[in-house]
Amino acid sequence: MTAPSRDYDLNSVIDQILSGHVPDPDQPHTRTELSPEEAHFVASITDWCSRQDVAERIESTAQVPDDLLEDLAQLGAFRITIPTRYGGLGFSDTCLLAVLSVLTSAHASLCEVIAAHQVIGAVRPLLEFGTEAQRDRYLPQLTEQVSAFALNEPELGYGSGPLQTTASFDVEAGTYRVTGTKTWITNATIASHMIVLADVAAGEDSPGGITALLITADDPGVTRGLQSRFAGMHGLPNGRLAFDDACIPADRVIGGEGNGVEVALTCLSQCRAALPVAGLTTILACLQQAVAWAGEDRQTRRGLHTHPQTQHHLSTLMVEALIANAVTWHALDEHCAPTDSEAAKLIVSEAANRATDTVMQLVGGRGYETAASARAREATPWPIERLWRDTRVTRIFDSSTEMLKDLLAQPPSTTPTTVPPTATGGIAEQVSRLHHAIGSEPDDPWVRASAVDCALELFTLACLHQYRRNLGEDDRSATTAWETAVDTLDQRIDAHLQKLSNPSSLQRQQTLATELLNIPQAGLPVEFTRPLNDLGARR
Repeated sequence: MTAPSRDYDLNSVIDQILSGHVPDPDQPHTRTELSPEEAHFVASITDWCSRQDVAERIESTAQVPDDLLEDLAQLGAFRITIPTRYGGLGFSDTCLLAVLSVLTSAHASLCEVIAAHQVIGAVRPLLEFGTEAQRDRYLPQLTEQVSAFALNEPELGYGSGPLQTTASFDVEAGTYRVTGTKTWITNATIASHMIVLADVAAGEDSPGGITALLITADDPGVTRGLQSRFAGMHGLPNGRLAFDDACIPADRVIGGEGNGVEVALTCLSQCRAALPVAGLTTILACLQQAVAWAGEDRQTRRGLHTHPQTQHHLSTLMVEALIANAVTWHALDEHCAPTDSEAAKLIVSEAANRATDTVMQLVGGRGYETAASARAREATPWPIERLWRDTRVTRIFDSSTEMLKDLLAQPPSTTPTTVPPTATGGIAEQVSRLHHAIGSEPDDPWVRASAVDCALELFTLACLHQYRRNLGEDDRSATTAWETAVDTLDQRIDAHLQKLSNPSSLQRQQTLATELLNIPQAGLPVEFTRPLNDLGARR
C-alpha cells in the first residue's frame, strides 16, 4: 500500500472527486484583475516583443543575448512583484502571469528566465521568509539582476532529499561551509544570486536539516558549469553550480535552519498557475497556426479544409484549447487548493504536448522544418517545430506527470466525515462509480494509479462546467466546442471506469512490466526480434 503523505483538502476539487463527493458547480471564485498600470506594463512588454526578432536571435545563437536581458531589465521585467519600497514595481502575481504568457509567445526560454527569477528564485523566498534586513539589502539588487533556485542534484533529480549538497556551521567564523553540486539549474549561468538548498549538519545550538541559503555568484568557492544543451528550450541559461567549501555568512539563511523544503514548496505554490498559463498560451498558438494553414489557398483549392482528417485535427485542437482554458481559469483562483494547482499543471502540460503534436501532424513537413531553414530558402517560417520541442519538457520539469500522479494516488491521511451519496446520471454517477472502484481495492497501488487518471478527467470536466457557467454559455452556446469537449471527456472517463471494473487488465500490465525487467541481459525474446534476425540485423 502507498503510504499516506498528504492531508485531505476540503477545498480541493480533485480530492472531493477521489473521495466520492461531487464538486459544487456554484463554488465562488476569486481572481485579481489587472490594474490600469499593470495593463499598460503588460502592453509595453508585448510591444517590445513585437519589435524584436526574439525567437530568431535566440535560436541562431543558442543564447539569450545580453541586450535582450538588458532591455527587459530596463522595462522592469525583473522587478514585477518586488514592492516599490525596494525599487520594484509592486505589481500582482496576475501581472507576472500575464507577462509570462507574452514572453512564452515570443520564446519559451525568455519566459523561463523571468519565471525562474520571480516565481521561485531569490525574489519570492526573500519576500515570504526573509528578514527585513535581508529584504532591504538584497531585493534592490534583484530589480535588475537575475536569480536562481538550486535544488536538483546529479544523483537526485527533482526532489527534496536526501541531498548530497551539505553544509556545516563554523562557530568561530560565523559562516556556513557549503560543499556539493547542483545541476539543471535555470539561470545558473547568468544569476547573481541563488537560493541553494543544502543539508545542514546539526550542532549544539542549531537543528540542522534541509536549509535555504542565499548564495551569490561572487562568494568564494562558488563556480558555474557550462550551459546545458537540451532538445528544446534553446538558449536557456541552465547549467551546474558547484560549491567547494563555499563560505556563506550566517545571515544568509532564509526562513531558518531546517525549513528549506517549506520555503521551496510555499514559494512555488504561490505562483503555480505559471505553467498552466504558459501551456494555454502554447495551445492557443497551435490553434492559430492550424487555422492559418487550413485557410491557405493551396489547402482550400484542394478541399483539404473540408477533409475529415483535417477537420478531426482542427476539432481536436479546439477541444484542447477549451479544456486548457477551463482548467487554467480554475488554477487562477486566488484560493485554488495546492492539490488542484498540481493537477492543473499536469493536465495543461499534457494537453499542450498533444496540441503541438496535432498541429505538427496537420501542417506536415513545413511544420517539422525549422524557421531558420525556411528563411534560408525564402519561404514562410512556421514556429511549429520550436513549439513542439520547447513544450515537451513541460511534462518533466517542475514535478513530472508521473510524480504528480503518484502524489495524487497516495491516500490522504484524513478523509471526509460525510458519506458520499449514491448518484445516477452525469458527473455525479461517474464520481460515484470511481469511488466504488477505489473502495473495492483500496490497498492496490495499481487501482489507485488508474483511479487518478480517471479523477483527472473528472476534474477537467468539473472545471469545464464551472467555466461554462461563469461565461454564461450554459443557456445559449456560441460554439459547439462545449458539447464536443464534454463528449470527449465522457468517453475518456467511461474508458477509465471500464478499465477499473476489470482488474485483470491492470494485472496484465503489471505482469508484462515484470517480464520485461526479468529479461536476461543478452537481449529481447525471439518474438520481438525475429524479423530483424531474418534480415541478419540481430539485436
